[in-house]
Amino acid sequence: MAESPAHSFGQKLGEFLEILVEHLLIPVATKHGLYIDRKGLRPARKNLKKATWTDKYGSKHDLDFVLERGGSDSKLGAPIAFIEAAWRKGTRHSKNN
Repeated sequence: MAESPAHSFGQKLGEFLEILVEHLLIPVATKHGLYIDRKGLRPARKNLKKATWTDKYGSKHDLDFVLERGGSDSKLGAPIAFIEAAWRKGTRHSKNN
């Protein structure tokens, strides 16, 4: 991983924005009776640290947030929305020469 101060700042900014998005999702989820799946421990998932979902083609996707109908800490619900915050990813979207 890069040691640049800019990289560290970018990581912290991404974490802050992810928290901000979560706080914006809470009232929406509450209003519509949805569960917010996100990274962290959740007994309903096999992978306890990531919100990973498998699509209909069998491909796995690590997501920042998944809104679920009928979900809880101990039960997977039906996914309603998949939300990915691209600013947090370690992949490079542009090349800086």
